[in-house]
Amino acid sequence: MRRVDAEGELNHAPTWLIYVWPVLMVMTVLEAANEIFSIGGPSVLYEVWLHDTVLGAATLLVLARAFYEPGTRRAWLAFGAAMLLWTIGTVAWSIVYGSRPHAPYPTFADILWLLWYPFMALGMLYLIRFRVRQFELHRWMDGIAVTLLVLVAGFALVVQPAAEHTSQGRLATIVDFTYPVLDVMLVGAVLGVYGLLAWRPDGMWILIGAGVVTMAVADAVFAVQEARGVADGGNLDFVWTIGALMIALAAWISRSDADDDAAPVTGMRAIALALVAQALAIGIQVYALFREVGKSERVVTIVVLVVASAQIIMSRPRPGATDARQQVQPAPSPAQAGEVE
Repeated sequence: MRRVDAEGELNHAPTWLIYVWPVLMVMTVLEAANEIFSIGGPSVLYEVWLHDTVLGAATLLVLARAFYEPGTRRAWLAFGAAMLLWTIGTVAWSIVYGSRPHAPYPTFADILWLLWYPFMALGMLYLIRFRVRQFELHRWMDGIAVTLLVLVAGFALVVQPAAEHTSQGRLATIVDFTYPVLDVMLVGAVLGVYGLLAWRPDGMWILIGAGVVTMAVADAVFAVQEARGVADGGNLDFVWTIGALMIALAAWISRSDADDDAAPVTGMRAIALALVAQALAIGIQVYALFREVGKSERVVTIVVLVVASAQIIMSRPRPGATDARQQVQPAPSPAQAGEVE
């Protein structure tokens, strides 16, 4: 049985994965149980060995997908590079600082962790270019609109309150809040892909999105805790483990379980996000009638309106397309033909 189709994409996952997934899931559950309920045993076993082993295995699984098939190789190599940088940063941090009660922040590992974002974005770009034949820019801009929505909520609920109570230096504060900002941008990119897929993402894209969102939640919680001087990364490690495992699972969704052909978006789905974005802009202005709002909210209002206007311009009917539709007339039915005669 051929593992790849004519286009070089995976048709059937190898059978050995049936034994790998349960082992990794059990290890993740044990790590989560220890960090949430303190089930016993040395914490280094769960927070270092189990955590780093699952991260390393997830990285190898993503890279294995890249070498397994030629079709989406560049995409999974980029995803694998992102996972590899994250894993190296985590393992190196564990070796250097794992035994210290109070590790410095930021460290060299943050450079590797921050490089995770551009490589993930590059992987999504390669994957969407391979699997979506018709790229619609105004659909991709839906992701920008959603990014702005999340940015507003993120700055209001995470960044601003934490910044007001931060006890860090300037460099630590910048690094700390770089994570949630990049997470928001990556989530917006994923939602832009969902728009290109007519809001019917397959299992692969759902797992990629779930992994990115899981990482973003862990980063946001850690950013607030770190800014307030109460961070305890050991209680959050399992969340990053779950995110990595989701991305590894996404790598092995076979072509038979995925749908490449993005149907055209019609009806309210085609304008839903643009309407929500404009409603947000209107809501900010209504709120400003009663209370003073900051400059950032006003800037977001302007950008949202610009994005919505750009979508309207790009999705407008073109004269050539209208003329072509007028020239192509449906063939008359036999009954209609008889009436003409």
